[in-house]
Amino acid sequence: MSSSKKNIFIALLLLLIPFAGCKKKSTIPVNLENKKVVKNIARELLGEDVRFSTSGYFTSDSALTIVAGVEASERYLSGIQFKLIDDIDGEFTVIYSTPVLEGSFDKCVLDKMKLYRNTGELIYYNSQDYFMGTGGGEVFSYIIDFTARQVYSAHLMVEPRSGAVLFLSENIKQPMLRKFFVSYFKKDYPNLRVVAAENI
Repeated sequence: MSSSKKNIFIALLLLLIPFAGCKKKSTIPVNLENKKVVKNIARELLGEDVRFSTSGYFTSDSALTIVAGVEASERYLSGIQFKLIDDIDGEFTVIYSTPVLEGSFDKCVLDKMKLYRNTGELIYYNSQDYFMGTGGGEVFSYIIDFTARQVYSAHLMVEPRSGAVLFLSENIKQPMLRKFFVSYFKKDYPNLRVVAAENI
C-alpha cells in the first residue's frame, strides 16, 4: 500500500472510531398497548414495588405514555404517588410525579377516564372505605390530569354525629369536576354537605 493511500486509510479509520463506541438506541417500536410490556417498563424504571401501571393518551390524543403508581413516603407523609413515563429520545423517563397522596392501593378503585373535552386521558382513584375506629370513616378520591399537571381531590369524612362531609380541593374550578365528585358521593350519602376547599 502506498504512503498516501495508507494515510487516507488511517484518517478514515480515525473518523469511524468515535461512532464505534456510541450506544445504539433501539429503533424497534415498543408495543405500549401490551399490559405486560408496560408493567415491565415501569418496574425497570421504578423498581419492583410498582402497584399500578397502564398506558394511555395522558398528554396527547395521538401518543401513548405510561402512568405508574407506587407506594411512597416524603418526610412525615406516606401514601401513594403517580408517575408519568414517556419515551424521550429512545429512553423511557419519568417526566412528572404527583405529590405523595393519602391513600393505599389495597382495595382501591383505579382506572383511566375521560371526563370532559380536554387533551389527554385522566386517572381516577378512589380509596374506598377507610374506617377510623369510631363508627365513622373516610374516603380519598383523586382525578389526575397529566396534561395540566393537576391533582383534583375529594376527601369524604363520615361521622355518626355530623354525618357525611365532602372537602374539595381548591384547584377544582371546572363545574363538571365538582359535579362529578359531588354526584358520586351523593349516591351513598343524599344529605352530603360540601364544605370549603382544602389543599392537597
